[in-house]
Amino acid sequence: MTSKLLLSKWRRYFKLYLPFVFIVAVLAGIIFSRLSVTMAADSRLDPRTQPKFINSLPSLARIDATNGGHFDVEIKETKQWLGLYSLGADSIYGTDDDARLNTTVWGYGLQGQKSVTYPGSTFVAQKNVPIEVLWDNKLPKSGHLLPVDKSIIPKSIEKALQKGLVPTVTHLHGGHTEWTSDGFSEAWFTQDFSQTGTSWVKKNYSYANDSRAATLWYHDHILGNSRLSLYAGLAGFYLLRDNNEIDLINRNILPSGDHEKEIIIQDRDFTADGQLYYPPGSNDLHAPYPSVKPNFYGDFILVNGMAWPKLAVEPRKYRLRLANGSNSRFYNLKFNDSKEKFYEIGTEQGLLEKPVALENLVLAPGERADVIVDFTGDSGKEFILRNFDDKADPNLTGQIMKIAVEQPLSNVPNATVDTNENDGLTTQLRSDKITPPAQTGLTRKLVLFENTDEYGRKLLELGTLADGSLRYDDPITEKPKLGTTEVWELYNTTQEPHPIHLHLVSFLILNRQNFAGSAVPIITDLRKIKLFLQNAGLIGNPEPPRLSEKGWKDTVVVNPGEVVRIIATFDKPGYYIWHCHILEHEDFDMMRPFEVVKTP
Repeated sequence: MTSKLLLSKWRRYFKLYLPFVFIVAVLAGIIFSRLSVTMAADSRLDPRTQPKFINSLPSLARIDATNGGHFDVEIKETKQWLGLYSLGADSIYGTDDDARLNTTVWGYGLQGQKSVTYPGSTFVAQKNVPIEVLWDNKLPKSGHLLPVDKSIIPKSIEKALQKGLVPTVTHLHGGHTEWTSDGFSEAWFTQDFSQTGTSWVKKNYSYANDSRAATLWYHDHILGNSRLSLYAGLAGFYLLRDNNEIDLINRNILPSGDHEKEIIIQDRDFTADGQLYYPPGSNDLHAPYPSVKPNFYGDFILVNGMAWPKLAVEPRKYRLRLANGSNSRFYNLKFNDSKEKFYEIGTEQGLLEKPVALENLVLAPGERADVIVDFTGDSGKEFILRNFDDKADPNLTGQIMKIAVEQPLSNVPNATVDTNENDGLTTQLRSDKITPPAQTGLTRKLVLFENTDEYGRKLLELGTLADGSLRYDDPITEKPKLGTTEVWELYNTTQEPHPIHLHLVSFLILNRQNFAGSAVPIITDLRKIKLFLQNAGLIGNPEPPRLSEKGWKDTVVVNPGEVVRIIATFDKPGYYIWHCHILEHEDFDMMRPFEVVKTP
């Protein structure tokens, strides 16, 4: 056989089998990429090898904004120790031969600080003293730190990321804020403001601080990528004071100074070398890669950015500002000693009328609680703050932190807030009664849906009773008139609870009630299924909110098969959003804009 004949045969075979070779190559690439994810998972840091309760709880730095002014806050990447170790030769944690594993994170920090931190510094602001903040994006121009699902972000954000830019936008969660400073998800901007989103208006954000004292927090709110930016570290506290709270502090009713602690609880996973690990793949075979997941549950508990820390306290009362900063995880907090309780003094949006004694405290993602814990008479004792949520591993995520009553009692008088349940917890925390405002606007019937997308992935949506399930970019259906007070009824047709957060407003829970009904699918085209709640019927009588949730709130848990009714006043014009604060749901696609409209 001549060489020309061999060459001719080879060319024929090549043309014949080229498509099959291409298909095999593509499949091999997919298999390899998913295999690499499996290998990465196998090389993750084992939480069971890490010590608990040997590292101190970090105290968060504070930014004094009580006199107003302008603050330039930088958003940067840094390396930070989160309490992770590579075990030394002696196989004993906490000894000199252990190697600390530093983690690359994103953080916030005032311009001129030595470095940014995760979590960011705590703002302390004063009611009716406005401030201005420049959230200055100085992240590396190398794209996102974590795997991005391109199928759920706008093309404009995808193009920015392809250029190495990282869009961010900071939201003051719980803030009573003008819409151009609220951190609307489409008001994003990249490094040096070189690219901006369609709703971006200005660089400097204005915070009027015109609401009551409350435990707020700030975090990134970029459209379709919030779960990743918060996971990378972009969050911090914002404490708003008012004259009433300051009076309670000055009269030594509430603990303050070293005896007031902000505590943000989050869960994470790590690679073997201590880097953040967020799973890039979905369980759905036909999903894009990387792909959003329905939920994320990490195996490590971080408190103020430290894995399973220890807090040393005096035998006295402490004020703890608790926040759930996790992506998806709920916390059912309780001490290992049943005699130790929480005395809740405030919900997300302000103080309660009187303390409320709680044996356990449930916090959904985005929720905060202002509590007193009384260690008076407990000198020498140690307490473990536990998590009894049904998704918690008792040996890992079922443990939050240790509190050791090992410091000597200082000369500062113990706070006098009442923790004696025998007299009914009589401390008056505010002079005014917490009562619902009069309704002057509409009652809206809003629905939480569970759908699927074209890839078979779980798709969580919001919508209305009349319009059915809606995507984020569908036309706005909620347009409260400026200055009106509306009732929103939130019907949950899904199989899981959802913490629903409204921007701009604080609200009161009116009641909860069970309902029966079906989410009926209607196919609108080959790629989209629309759901409608049909045959909805109420069951039993409405139940009032629990004592622990009778204060002003900005986030409310809506349980499966339940309708929750809230009342709120919409008193600033512009565009805002409401959404589930499970970040995987918020990103895909359980978020909707609303517009507060001026009337002629």
